[in-house]
Amino acid sequence: MATSVMTLPMPAPQSHAAPASRASWCGQLRLGDLCVPVKAYAAIATPPDTPLRQLHSACGRRIEYRKWCPKHGAVPPEEIVKGYPYQPNQYVRLSADELEKLQSEDDKTIRLRHFLDSSMVDLALFAGRSLSLLPANPAAQQPFAVVQQAIRQSNRWGIGLVVFSGKRQIILVRPEDSILMLHTMHHPSLRRALANGDMGNHRVLAKDVRPLLRIIESADETIPWDDLHDNTDQRLAELVQTKLRPTRPRRAKGSNGKPQPTAARAGSGTTRRRRKAA
Repeated sequence: MATSVMTLPMPAPQSHAAPASRASWCGQLRLGDLCVPVKAYAAIATPPDTPLRQLHSACGRRIEYRKWCPKHGAVPPEEIVKGYPYQPNQYVRLSADELEKLQSEDDKTIRLRHFLDSSMVDLALFAGRSLSLLPANPAAQQPFAVVQQAIRQSNRWGIGLVVFSGKRQIILVRPEDSILMLHTMHHPSLRRALANGDMGNHRVLAKDVRPLLRIIESADETIPWDDLHDNTDQRLAELVQTKLRPTRPRRAKGSNGKPQPTAARAGSGTTRRRRKAA
């Protein structure tokens, strides 16, 4: 069976690479009284999921996950509702209309209301979603460039709000090259206290630091990105390819540890011995 090994190329990051052809969000960027139509493109590609599945060891069929009621068994999707737990095993049922009314009103507007120096941004608050903001149309290019230059020259990053998937999100907007980058943020109240522990009162000597400084300063500025990516999926594909590769049947060994002759060879030897005896 012919199989191909899955490869995961890891090129160096390209700040000038073309964005995705399809915008993931469209709206407007508001700064003061100026509103600029913008489109947002995913800045980070979603890594593929590891294609492992759970199987029944006895028959090899894939395990299914069904909606199951302990009292009535299998439940069709149209009979499933959502409930809010207020006591152990006690729920308040909520309809789809009631839940829809709780969603924040989405006017497709990014509002930048606060600005702060980039050195004051806590990187631990980055929530993991990054979008590239570009003008939505040719008419928006000029006002977009004005906003981008204003943020760049201020040497500050913008903090604001936007609605994604029905929920208000804190976002950070910063300039990069000729565009703007948007990052979703966690609320600072979710930041846990630093786990410093008891470090004691240790005296750091210059002679102990100097060798480490030489290592840091002599490090190559060119980052070997190909050596830094996770190759688990590639090694998994190679393992699967090895298991799918046909193997030669092993020859049985005799009591002396040597491979036994095949039936055809054994027959030929017997015939030769009989002829010799005759």
